[in-house]
Amino acid sequence: MFPFLAIFIIFCVVLGYYIKKGDTSQKEVMDNFFEKERLANGVRKKDISQLNYITIPLEKIPHPLHTDIEKEFFTFGEKNMVNFNGISNTDLKLQYGTANLNELTEYDINYMDMIALLPQYTQELLDANQIDTAQMLLEFAVNSKADSKIIYKQLASIYKEKNQLDKIDDLITASNALPELTKSMIQKELSTIN
Repeated sequence: MFPFLAIFIIFCVVLGYYIKKGDTSQKEVMDNFFEKERLANGVRKKDISQLNYITIPLEKIPHPLHTDIEKEFFTFGEKNMVNFNGISNTDLKLQYGTANLNELTEYDINYMDMIALLPQYTQELLDANQIDTAQMLLEFAVNSKADSKIIYKQLASIYKEKNQLDKIDDLITASNALPELTKSMIQKELSTIN
């Protein structure tokens, strides 16, 4: 009975140590977050005119389809868009000031909405046999670091159909700039097409 009691006491001491260590580590993470947030809230408004604004090359779309999706897609030509994928609100405030956060969030949402609509529009273009226009828009999205698996898949399918398999390898390389989870999903999908 004594060895069991000794083992139990040692187990409790070790467990208590790791629980305390975990609590201390969690407290450090939270303290660092709140300190960074406190600093970010004190940053004055900065100039955002030099951001990497994303502009859709609408002038390169030769034959309008006159569909609802196309009309909605064209509205993004009038909106400011910036891809802030992977950048937290705290980091945006630190870099550009708290007063710009709402505007920057709107720019990011505009970009995400455009990227969400793009595959539907490019599918309409493909259905209308406007393959080059669809390809151009999909390449535009990849160049703007879109993290949409369907965009990469559509573009890879076009490359495969045109027997441009080396460009699929270029897509895999381009996906390396994306966040890890998205990158691995996209690369797995592309490896099945090549």
